[in-house]
Amino acid sequence: MITKRGMLQLGIAVTLVGVLAGCAHQKPAPPPKPSAATEQALANAQQGINHAQQLGISVTQAQALLEQAKKAAEVPNNQQAQSLANQVIQRTDSDINQYYLDKARKLDQVARQHTNLNAAEQSQLQQGETAIANNQGKNAYDTLSALVSQIKAAQTTYTVVKGDNLWNIAKKPSIYGNPFEWPLIYLHNANQIKNPDLIYSNQKFDIWLNPLKTGAQDAIHYARTRGAWKNGRALSRDKAWVRQQQSKMNSMVGGGR
Repeated sequence: MITKRGMLQLGIAVTLVGVLAGCAHQKPAPPPKPSAATEQALANAQQGINHAQQLGISVTQAQALLEQAKKAAEVPNNQQAQSLANQVIQRTDSDINQYYLDKARKLDQVARQHTNLNAAEQSQLQQGETAIANNQGKNAYDTLSALVSQIKAAQTTYTVVKGDNLWNIAKKPSIYGNPFEWPLIYLHNANQIKNPDLIYSNQKFDIWLNPLKTGAQDAIHYARTRGAWKNGRALSRDKAWVRQQQSKMNSMVGGGR
């Protein structure tokens, strides 16, 4: 016969068995995860590395820091992981900025090799140089890249009218504003100007508005030292000068104007 005390002990035992059985089937708690802020910092760091790699920038040190950040995130040690990820971001941002600054400085030199920049172009050049001075690499690069492309493409067409000559055309403010730069017109239209002292109405000349300073200087020097021109006396010298200038332009990277 089971007493009341025995019944109580039996009930306790059954309860304990049930609890133990439930514990045996309970799933282990999942490992802690890094915070959303940590995951975002890691993603931003990886994005910075990817951008630097696309530009050909070495990312060895940045990649090593990112691996450390990922290990810290596995613990998770969110503070350390975010600190390391932010170091990666700062490093890649700095390297990328320096990349664009170097490019911008070279573009600035190219722009300054050209002459006859108009007011808008001068302003754009100043904006680019200010961005360089302020350590704004991408801004400087975008500004000066657009300017150089514009300068190199700056061109107009001039239609010859009765009474024109290359001297007077070059002298026009809308062309070069300097009559001694007339050889530039001859140079870029030598295929249709057989004699620079003889041009004809309705001829259409290509005018490169922003010639290289060295090209303009060469043109001015030649115009001043050309010598007698009557009866085609200077024609052979004219053609020799054109060949010389064409050779110079062909030797320049990307061609010069």
